[in-house]
Amino acid sequence: MANAVPFTLITPLAVKFDGEAELVIAVGTEGEVGIMPSHAPYLTALRPGVLRANVVEGGTAHRLELACSEGFLQALPAKITILADAALGRDEVDIAQARTDLAAAEEEQRAAGGDLAAYRRAQNKIDFANARLTVAGV
Repeated sequence: MANAVPFTLITPLAVKFDGEAELVIAVGTEGEVGIMPSHAPYLTALRPGVLRANVVEGGTAHRLELACSEGFLQALPAKITILADAALGRDEVDIAQARTDLAAAEEEQRAAGGDLAAYRRAQNKIDFANARLTVAGV
């Protein structure tokens, strides 16, 4: 397909998506980044958040939304690759666990005090919990 590019999303446990995408929007360390076919070479670290992609399967386009943890995105003019620690779809999210994780991470962040590294680790946990809740529709 002329308006799509090969797109692969890989976690340590599985290949979550391997197909074609018209657009991939991920949360980079400097904010959201959108990648389309023929994008200039680009590499970024990813923060936890909601990955959105317009993917093409069976000749029809649809929206893919996944809660992604930290990882990396590489865009080349003819390929997009994402490596993430975790990527969960709507049916994979345990809402009760995400809420529990969110509360624990918020408490961890309050307890961090002046420890900036601990504060940032807790923020990543908060962002991933919020991404899971968003993908689940909560």
